[in-house]
Amino acid sequence: MHRRRGQAILETLIVLLVMLAAFFFFFDFSYGVVTQLHLNNAAARAARADTVGFNSFQRLKAMRVAMLPVSGKRLVPDGGRTVTSAEGELALVRTYLQSENESEARGILHYERWDTFQQRVTRKNDQTESQLSFEVPLSLPSRLGALFGAEISPTNTRRFTANWAIEDHASYYLSEGFE
Repeated sequence: MHRRRGQAILETLIVLLVMLAAFFFFFDFSYGVVTQLHLNNAAARAARADTVGFNSFQRLKAMRVAMLPVSGKRLVPDGGRTVTSAEGELALVRTYLQSENESEARGILHYERWDTFQQRVTRKNDQTESQLSFEVPLSLPSRLGALFGAEISPTNTRRFTANWAIEDHASYYLSEGFE
């Protein structure tokens, strides 16, 4: 019987690499699912906000708040106004939703991925249709996937999209002919 030096180390390394790849795949997959769920909710909030007569800035605020869990690092407030509790964060969200314009809103609350939103809200017949897209950065293992032949985005981001349609009931109930 011949002894093979390092065979156990090599086998362990191969198994660890496979397990690590499986972990990162599961992590990326679950983060993508959560991001898609929040984006679908944001699209629904945008469509609903349009059907009740909100303007584009109010729709944008509703979408941004719906995407808070996957919006990345909070950029504002910083410095001496750091918020460490859930109650403090909720107070900032309430104040943000009460803001009247974009410059006032940015001074209250802002997250790093909020600028990656792209929205289009259209009305067709009696429906409001909301189409959103949101970008999140690729994780490090996804970038390393290029070493194994995986194609990556030139911007190192992954784009998620969502569509939502809702019937426009508000115009029916708010019209003068309703009795």
